[in-house]
Amino acid sequence: MRKHPVRKFFGLTLLYSVVIIGIFIIQFKSNSVFSKSLGSLSFSIVKLQSENNKTILKNQIRVSFNGIIFSADDKNPVTAKDIKGTVIPLALESYEEASDSVEFSFTYGARITFRQSYDKDNMPLLSIAAVPPANCNEIFLPYKISQNFSTESISPANILVTAKDEMFSFTSHSFSGGKIAFTKNDSVAKYSHYNLTRKFTFESAAGLKGTTDAEIKELCTKLRYSLVEKVQSAISQAKIDSLSETDVTAYVAELASQGKYNQAIDSIPDSFKKGNKRTYISSPFFDNLVAMSRSLSIQTEKYASLVQSNSAEVFTVEGISDYILREKKSSAVRKLIQSVSGLQKFSAFQAAGIISVYADLKEKDSQLVLPLEAVLENCTNSIQESCKLENEAIKVQKDEENFTDVYETVFIGNALQKLGKLQKNISMTQAGNLIVYSSLSETDASIRTIANIYPLIVKDNFFYPHTEILGWYGNTCVWAWTCAKSISYIHNPSTTSNIIIDFPLGLTHYVIFNGIPNFHGKIEIQSQMFRTDPRFETYNSSGYVYQAPSRLLFIKSRHKSKIELIRLFLDSPLIFESTADPSVMSVIPPAPSAPEPKPEEPSPEKTEAAPETQPEVEIQP
Repeated sequence: MRKHPVRKFFGLTLLYSVVIIGIFIIQFKSNSVFSKSLGSLSFSIVKLQSENNKTILKNQIRVSFNGIIFSADDKNPVTAKDIKGTVIPLALESYEEASDSVEFSFTYGARITFRQSYDKDNMPLLSIAAVPPANCNEIFLPYKISQNFSTESISPANILVTAKDEMFSFTSHSFSGGKIAFTKNDSVAKYSHYNLTRKFTFESAAGLKGTTDAEIKELCTKLRYSLVEKVQSAISQAKIDSLSETDVTAYVAELASQGKYNQAIDSIPDSFKKGNKRTYISSPFFDNLVAMSRSLSIQTEKYASLVQSNSAEVFTVEGISDYILREKKSSAVRKLIQSVSGLQKFSAFQAAGIISVYADLKEKDSQLVLPLEAVLENCTNSIQESCKLENEAIKVQKDEENFTDVYETVFIGNALQKLGKLQKNISMTQAGNLIVYSSLSETDASIRTIANIYPLIVKDNFFYPHTEILGWYGNTCVWAWTCAKSISYIHNPSTTSNIIIDFPLGLTHYVIFNGIPNFHGKIEIQSQMFRTDPRFETYNSSGYVYQAPSRLLFIKSRHKSKIELIRLFLDSPLIFESTADPSVMSVIPPAPSAPEPKPEEPSPEKTEAAPETQPEVEIQP
């Protein structure tokens, strides 16, 4: 061989070629790559030839679609996470293709389906649906971006994939470590063309900080404590004059929710309680009901005047939902709802008002607000078009140059929260949460700001004065202005009106009842017959005053029990349409015949009360 180097060279070349070709033939015989394109969607798998000539699948998939590649193998497999948090690798078992999709099945019953469809602009759209194993909550699919494409994270659940002349939006439950995640409740990802001119949608908020109810609750808790601290600081510095009635009302309601009702009442100086800042709003805490009722009558007249305007702006007025329900049998209210249901354009604030009234009244009287359903989509679109997502926060545009103020922004977010939960629309609810969170999380809100939004962000605090609608005598609504947990009004028998008030034991509050028919002084409180007395609020007991012309009943309710029963004895049966839950009937004992009060005997309030010249002394709970 040494003497024939040329012969040696050709011999070795031939040998190596035979070996390489042999290896290639063997490999090709045992492994075959199957590829197919379904429009813009293409996939490939590897089939193996086993020793008994059966075909099995290698644990290897590759799916590509417009710049994104999904690939998995033994080194980087599809995985799942069980309920204990253990990560489990999954192996490919089979696949099934259709004209527009391919589905891969993995061990433990997991499945991932890739499907191509087309959007409204006839652009290809990829949707990926994943089913994790039965004992797992999540499944993870590896992905990577093709060369000449780049990514930009918009949120934990949304990224943009861009090339020189194209842009795609990729949304999923979450993206992390080169994998997209799916859960049982959030099992679909979408990859579609992204139009730079496309405006904000509720889905854009998905996954951002501030979209969950827990985050909103945490933020609201901070604001509630901040309100208490700031009001207490103002009071301690003798700056009560700097506080509005709304500030004081929110402060008392908040402390009351913490079990400090009497402490809150006592902490407010007499200069406020007896001053000229007060209206009906704070009357459930601070008495003076008869005088305060005048401002309540004025407010009712304002509502009536506003309703006559038939404007969408009416729906943004605080308390308008209750007024609409109170006056639902009037032609003015029906005309307002019909008029607004025919409008096409709204500001974001007006749209939120309509949504809010609809959500408030849907379960109380669905027929009343049925016409508003015709404009709900226009309303939500108006809000979407006014929103901007910047730095993972939402701002609401009021006009070309200005954004909405804090109150209007929270009002808009609150409306979306309510409608989203009513319609079980997660994206809408999350967008509403983020609007509220964005407007409040980065600022040190003032007392006035927190107090103004308090009824919007603290919906479960019954201590905040509110309207309780009790029913109707014909077209006349019976309703109460109160801070009680609940009030029911039931006839049993038909000549006896039973008022059932739920409020903490040992505490005192005041109620203005509207629409009460004349009972001619025949009233029973705490199982005793009472007589009217203009000084009823000064006694250390319950009491009342009734004004027959206006059908107003003023009650001081000092609770010797959590559930207090007040009976009104009427001269004749009256037809009453109650809103009360029938279950409250169980708390009503049989009604006795109504004895006439004895004029010569002292009234129970004077028997229980401290001397008339002595101010009331509250009993601490």
